[in-house]
Amino acid sequence: MLNTDLGCNNANGITLIHEITERLAKVPTIVPLAYGILCELKKTMKEAVPVKEMKDSPAVSIADKYSLSIQEAAEYYGIGEKRLRSIISEHYNEPFILEIGSHQRIKRRLFEEFLDQATAV
Repeated sequence: MLNTDLGCNNANGITLIHEITERLAKVPTIVPLAYGILCELKKTMKEAVPVKEMKDSPAVSIADKYSLSIQEAAEYYGIGEKRLRSIISEHYNEPFILEIGSHQRIKRRLFEEFLDQATAV
């Protein structure tokens, strides 16, 4: 069994590639090219942003969305999730409620109008 270690050194813009093995063998001419590609891939992977970090930042801000989930509405309006769910159950036929399957979403602009009317009374 061979113990192979791939070393990548970058000196003055030149990538030096060396292989340390327990026994010497003839190296085909394509192998150094493959090691160079592996070194570049290794460097690129270290600089890459993990997918989890990219998912945390929303593509569209909450203020620009048409409909909001209960959690997003609670954050946006400063109303608790339980209170929002009770408002939805009390005003089940209001136009600001959007049902998608078993999920309920809140139409942002219509809910803002509803809140304005409720606070004006």
